[in-house]
Amino acid sequence: MAADKPQPHTRPVQTGPGKTGVPESVPRLPHERDESADSQRSEPRPKMRQAHDDVAAGRVDTDRGPPSNEAYQKQKSPGKPRV
Repeated sequence: MAADKPQPHTRPVQTGPGKTGVPESVPRLPHERDESADSQRSEPRPKMRQAHDDVAAGRVDTDRGPPSNEAYQKQKSPGKPRV
């Protein structure tokens, strides 16, 4: 389909002495690439697909970050004697 194919990006050229004012095809600037709708079309990454499949299969996250953080917060609370 023609709608899926990205169209060449054009930016109006400033007018002034020696300038034509005709839009020309130019490379996109970084923020234009990041924010464009056609840059968001991609297949899911393998890690994200695996994460989805794991959650759908009922597997649980075994990350020890939250319990470790909770233990750390208890140890650093004021008023508690250090051991």
